[in-house]
Amino acid sequence: MTRHASIRGKHERGFALVAAIFIVVVLAMLGIMMVTIGGMQRATASVAVQGARAFYAARSGIEWGTFGALNNTVATCGNAASTPTTNTFALTVSGLNGFTVSVVCSYTTHRERNDTYNVYVINSTATSGSFGDADYVSRTLQVTVTNAQP
Repeated sequence: MTRHASIRGKHERGFALVAAIFIVVVLAMLGIMMVTIGGMQRATASVAVQGARAFYAARSGIEWGTFGALNNTVATCGNAASTPTTNTFALTVSGLNGFTVSVVCSYTTHRERNDTYNVYVINSTATSGSFGDADYVSRTLQVTVTNAQP
């Protein structure tokens, strides 16, 4: 019995070293994966914040275009029906600094009975960064408004 025990012990040498190396490699891979996921989460959160800012920048363009259209500002929607007018401006207010907003407005004139009114279609696109860059973000909104009396 003693003879078999000593032979078995001779063949099992070095197993603890292999197991330790395996555990160290697995733990290192887990650590690398956690660092990578953490970096991706930070980048995703940053893009989400920029996306929300782009939405509000585009919304400010919609509000500007709607105000101009309903108050008959020629610079906003032009003076020819069905001819789109484009206005582009850079925002400098806190939180929206760095966004460029492009507002396109067109309108059609309609007549019902004795009433003549315009229907305005306003598109607003807010962008920040250059297309293809990691920090590029763009949002587009569209509204249809009219100056018809209720």
